[in-house]
Amino acid sequence: MKILQPVCLIIVFFLLPIEGIAQDLFLALSGKIVNAQTGIPIPYANIQLKSKGTGTISNTAGEFILKIPTQYLPDSVVISCMGYQRSTLPIPAAGFTDQDILLTPAVLELKEVAVKVRSGWDILKAAMASIPDNYDTAAVRLTAFYREHLWLEDQELNFNESVLEIIKTFYTDEARQDQIRILKGRKKEIKHHWDPQFFGFISNISNTAKSTLGEEPLKNIKAPRSVFNPENYRYYDCVYQETIREGDRHLLVLEIFPKQKSKKGLLNAQLYIDEASLAIVKFKWDLSPAGVKYVNRHGKGGFGYTIMSKVVKATFDFTQVKVAIGYKYYQGKWYLHTIQRSFEAALNSPKRGIDHRSWRADMDLVVTDISKDSVQRFTAGNILNSNAAMSSVIGNEADDSFWENYNILKPVIPDSLRQQRPDTTVTVTPVPVTRVSNRQNGFTHADTLRGQLSPLRSCYDVTYYHLDVSVNMDARTIQGNNLMRFKVVSPFAVMQVDLYANMKIDSILYRGQPLAYTREAAAVFVRFPQLQPVGSEQEIRIYYAGVPQVPDFKIPMNGGILWDKDAAGNPWAQVVCQGSGASLWWPNKDHLSDEPDSMRIWITVPEGFTEISNGRLIRKTPVGHGKTRYEWLVSYPINNYNVTFNIGKHTHYRDYYITDDTLTIDYYMMPYNLERARNMFQQVKPMLQCFEKSFGKYPFPRDGFTLVESLYPMEHQSGVCIGRITAENAVGPNRLLWHESAHEWWGNAISCKDLADMWIHEAFATYAEALMIACTEGESDAQDYITEQRAGISNKEPVIGVYDVNHIFYDTGDMYNKGIVILHTFRNILNNDSSWFRLLHDIQQFFRYKTLSSDELVDFICQRTHTDYRYFFEQYLKYTTIPKLELARKEIGNDLVIKYRWQADVKDFRMPVKITTSANKYTFIYPTTTWQTKTLKKMNLDDFEVDEEGMYFELLAVGF
Repeated sequence: MKILQPVCLIIVFFLLPIEGIAQDLFLALSGKIVNAQTGIPIPYANIQLKSKGTGTISNTAGEFILKIPTQYLPDSVVISCMGYQRSTLPIPAAGFTDQDILLTPAVLELKEVAVKVRSGWDILKAAMASIPDNYDTAAVRLTAFYREHLWLEDQELNFNESVLEIIKTFYTDEARQDQIRILKGRKKEIKHHWDPQFFGFISNISNTAKSTLGEEPLKNIKAPRSVFNPENYRYYDCVYQETIREGDRHLLVLEIFPKQKSKKGLLNAQLYIDEASLAIVKFKWDLSPAGVKYVNRHGKGGFGYTIMSKVVKATFDFTQVKVAIGYKYYQGKWYLHTIQRSFEAALNSPKRGIDHRSWRADMDLVVTDISKDSVQRFTAGNILNSNAAMSSVIGNEADDSFWENYNILKPVIPDSLRQQRPDTTVTVTPVPVTRVSNRQNGFTHADTLRGQLSPLRSCYDVTYYHLDVSVNMDARTIQGNNLMRFKVVSPFAVMQVDLYANMKIDSILYRGQPLAYTREAAAVFVRFPQLQPVGSEQEIRIYYAGVPQVPDFKIPMNGGILWDKDAAGNPWAQVVCQGSGASLWWPNKDHLSDEPDSMRIWITVPEGFTEISNGRLIRKTPVGHGKTRYEWLVSYPINNYNVTFNIGKHTHYRDYYITDDTLTIDYYMMPYNLERARNMFQQVKPMLQCFEKSFGKYPFPRDGFTLVESLYPMEHQSGVCIGRITAENAVGPNRLLWHESAHEWWGNAISCKDLADMWIHEAFATYAEALMIACTEGESDAQDYITEQRAGISNKEPVIGVYDVNHIFYDTGDMYNKGIVILHTFRNILNNDSSWFRLLHDIQQFFRYKTLSSDELVDFICQRTHTDYRYFFEQYLKYTTIPKLELARKEIGNDLVIKYRWQADVKDFRMPVKITTSANKYTFIYPTTTWQTKTLKKMNLDDFEVDEEGMYFELLAVGF
């Protein structure tokens, strides 16, 4: 299953006040900062309380407004700007309004400044070494104002602004990275009456506030392309230019620019460094020509951009990106203060007659308050995710009173957001916390009963189910029975079957006689009148009824029956139970290791509804009382969570996929989406062709291939659910459709024995997305897509879960994102695509219609490749840390000497890595966990590269 997060447009009115001061009185100061000699307004001057972290900056017209809690008074306000003398003004009891504040240009007598070091590199290295002393590396809570403005030449596309609360850390890992929560926000309502798809493409940029915050460089100075990374110094020159004043500080100005003919010098940068403390006070950069080329290759959004450009038929190329970052001094340390970010691009759309039109954006973030108290990570409120466009999560508001007592960057233009909105109060009701079994919370005996293949389960092997149930759409209940046929593996008088405790059992019949049973949690222990002999085939029938649980989407992988309505208001129902298990709605042996060889599924529904399950629809039988029974036959093994029903007012059409044989393809969709569905499903046959080429023939030809518009996407065997069809997903490549369909090979044809190994399903299905991109768009786009998945890796939990306890209720995202990267890394280790795709075919053929474990899969891979790769899979699947390649480099004469080793949890980790041994020529080296040295003849540092795109590891530069 492809994990989906609920999508909702959130209108933000009033969520959370600034802690501790929200109910206090505030004093407003406003004015304009101007040059005392020329009278010209001074933009981006700092206005800050002397003794607190509260402040703002002036806008491009020099204007500002600052709101101060009266509990902070008495105090003074300090106004400063580079190149000017600092001004300190006591705050009068009544405050001040529209006051002109004059700043006098600073004159620096160079003879009075003793600059001991004039080497730019020496100054920069000293500043880098001083980071722990100058900056607060503990987490802090910031309040900030954010604004973004987009234009297509002189046409305004988007204007939005918001007050943010930020948890700012010095960590880069997923669990501890920066967080942003929107406190208040508004946007200008700009209507584009023609071509909404195109204007939606260029007006709503995802990830803007979070990526703007991510420009702050000091917590990750060793990022691969950072100008501060010592590994990149060789691509640049660093020159001391001058010393200027900011108030009573002397600032050393450094210019950093690429060396001549450097292909890896991506930035032109300017740094302002406090001479006394060596703190970086301001950092500005723009792209070099090589940088422009780089962002056009890697910075457009990868495959997502490729999809949209094909759908919208518009492309763009960046022409420039500029960033300026400022820091402010508070209580002995320096803190992030401002980030100004802009880009310009050339937009092209021949379809619309658009040729190299200017598309530009400006983004400003101003920190208005700093708090080192109560720094807890956000768990509630409007927390911004990485993919959200700001304009999609904030609403429209009118006048300046909207901001209440939050500090903002004063608009230069008159406030045009004049649409009044009625006052709205949002009441938040506390939600009880549900205990979830996982590594953090621990496991219970009920989890063991659910997840362990105990002797009361392993004693028999299910060969056949016949499920016959009636669904009451109004009462949302199920009533029916299930025939279980099984072969006795070891003699027993008691066996375990499974059905959730909220579902009532009416009786269990054996040879027409009722059997005694007891229940504990979701387990049902059935007692036979005599010992069942080994090798015999027996059957029982369980009659039951009840109200099945509904999914709780706050708990990962929590399943149930979804009850909803379609766009026409008709009832619509679907089963989704991958994590919670099929026993939430029908009695069975609910363990993934045991699949029936075949199954009949009979679902009775009200007349007028269509019901879609798995396999072939054999017949529809009227059963009286205004009901119809849909009778399905599954002629292959099927895992329990794949058994499903979809009940709705669907329409249907059939197609055929003809190769050396003929595969029927059945499509079900809502009638109002028929044309959208026909458009979407044009990609199905090319998808099947790509997957058959990569993995082998479609695994369920007798049952056919069915795609169903559904409430939720899910890989139900031979009845694949793709979620709701919309105007947006009906055009262009559909990765969700690819992913769920790929599960027919990975998850359905072969299935894991325990949910701890569900990565086998999800990693390969996610990798299939990349293969489909390669089939349709080319290998380069597929590589971009795989690289993009790294951003979603959290490394919070091992990819393999805990065995024997149905461990699934946690963030399983790394099964997908890390899984695809692991597989791509292994493909590059093999370094032979013929061997790689032959291996994928062999896995499918050997394990087809079987269940398997991670160990069985890895053993098979080692056998087929004649190489022991257990070290590789153990490291990536069982540990959260990724291996680090320690690498030292040194030029000696005309040669380059390198020294290297692995840092890893697995003691004999020995993954090969590709490096350049001459310009643009890659060759494998074979590091181990002990140091090795290699001399590369006639090689220099500028031409040396390590292949970090093809393989997933961390490169750690060390001294020689």
